[in-house]
Amino acid sequence: MEETQLNTDISLVDENLPINEETGRQGSVFFTVQDGDGAIRYTRNGSFTLDGQGYLTTPSGHYVLNENNEKIKLDSDQFTVAENGVILEGNVQTARMGIGYSDDPSLQLMKDGEGLYKAVNDGDLPSAYAAADVGFSTKQGFLEGSNVDQSRTMTEMMSAYRSFEASQKVLQAYDKSLDKTVNEVGRL
Repeated sequence: MEETQLNTDISLVDENLPINEETGRQGSVFFTVQDGDGAIRYTRNGSFTLDGQGYLTTPSGHYVLNENNEKIKLDSDQFTVAENGVILEGNVQTARMGIGYSDDPSLQLMKDGEGLYKAVNDGDLPSAYAAADVGFSTKQGFLEGSNVDQSRTMTEMMSAYRSFEASQKVLQAYDKSLDKTVNEVGRL
């Protein structure tokens, strides 16, 4: 988690996400958003902002939805998000964030660009609040960082490149020997 101290930045914290018994993969929770065509999409990117009308949106303008798949409208950026996803303005509950749960994101979701995913069957993911044995929380003022170790990834990429170069040289040597064989055998 990376602290940003911005009220509109919200991260999802995985606490207890069951493992799918069939695939052996762990489930995941996602913010529910609405694209420009009105279709439901999902994202882990909690870098939100308020548009000119007071709606909570993604940086690309997709509306963040509440648990009833309605747009979240706020009076100002001075709001609080509790760990259970409830949005408070002062002491008044405005909404509860829409959080979807997938027990196997690799099978149930497909990439839809800009950090968004859509359900494979064009349906909606079930609510994470109602899913059995699913534990998560929201954390305001934080964003989820990348799960990639840059130095390790660069090292692995350089190693793969060196292997590719070595294989390429072997193929070039084999090609030269075949060329020489064909040309010299043809002369005899």
